[in-house]
Amino acid sequence: MARRSRLLIYGLPLAALIAAGGASLSIGRSQPQAVALAPVVSPPVQPGVPATAGGGVRGFIGAAGLIEPNGQEIDMGSHVSGIVADVRAVPGQKVRTGDPLFVIDERTARGNLELRRAELLAAERRRDQTLARAATLQAQIEAARAAASAARAEMEEWQDQVRTADELMARGGNAISQREVTRRRNAQRSAQGRLEEAQARTAEIEAELRLIARPNGASLAVDEAAVAQARRAVERAEIDLALLTVRAPADGTVLQVNVRPGEFAFAGTLVTPLVVLGNLDPLHVRVDIDEADVPRFEPSARAYASLRGKASERMQLSFVRIEPLIVPKRSLTGASGERVDTRVLRVIYALPPGTADAYPGQQADVFIESAAPGRPQLSQSGAGMGGAEQVPPRP
Repeated sequence: MARRSRLLIYGLPLAALIAAGGASLSIGRSQPQAVALAPVVSPPVQPGVPATAGGGVRGFIGAAGLIEPNGQEIDMGSHVSGIVADVRAVPGQKVRTGDPLFVIDERTARGNLELRRAELLAAERRRDQTLARAATLQAQIEAARAAASAARAEMEEWQDQVRTADELMARGGNAISQREVTRRRNAQRSAQGRLEEAQARTAEIEAELRLIARPNGASLAVDEAAVAQARRAVERAEIDLALLTVRAPADGTVLQVNVRPGEFAFAGTLVTPLVVLGNLDPLHVRVDIDEADVPRFEPSARAYASLRGKASERMQLSFVRIEPLIVPKRSLTGASGERVDTRVLRVIYALPPGTADAYPGQQADVFIESAAPGRPQLSQSGAGMGGAEQVPPRP
């Protein structure tokens, strides 16, 4: 009994202690190990807070920025709808003003242009024919005037013959017969008729010549108007043909091409533009500043930006302009705590020239130096009454 009691007193606690140690070792080995890992993408970090001249500290306005071309993207469209015959733009290609981007099928327009040119040629030929007719009429009028002069001379001759016959008849006797007197009077009337006919022919040719030769002549004016109308039709056909080739409106780079040969291009505003252009020298950043931070914004303050995924690489921005209209926020970052029911002031900054790995449409984290949060400000009413009222800072 003494031996059994000694075994129970010392053996059982020792066995329990060994079992507890084994269990503790087993539990320790089965627990997951904590490993410190660096994030793949560094979160945005504001620059070091600078001190002001008075010893205070200036803060920063944090905002989301969207990189865009200088002057924003140009969404190219088509002047007319039609089948695309040729695409000459390639993404990444640098283009100059007037360079062709794509061409709509122009066979119908070319045929119309040839037709209008033929009509212009016919109108010019009719005008030339009218001008040549003027030279012919000039020769005809000279001949008509000569015929009128000859008829007048003949009539005057017969008038003298009739007068002589009348004198002989008045003297009496058989110096001249009645038959001769009648013949001379008939000849005078015939000469008078030929003179009137020649004068009428002359007047007719002169009237026709006036319609042609004068600057404001009706016939020539009609032909000139027809030529001018045909020339305008040719110009219109040339414009219609030129509109089928969509050209670059400014120097820049082709950012996107969304059209292929054989596809139908619609004229007007499209959800997906056919070609997107942009000037990448320099790139701009469109920054959305929350309306709550607008009172602390200063255009002359320094601004910094870091591209998404490169928080350690910070660039100093150059102020370009403010778009002085606060609008609903549209550029979303996807952050879980981001507010979408807010309004923002859009400010444009320029990236440093030669910035690498920056592309239009890329997001950037922007920090703009602002006034110290605790700095007192004078109210409008207090300044007018000679007092200085401190306005508490915006939270």
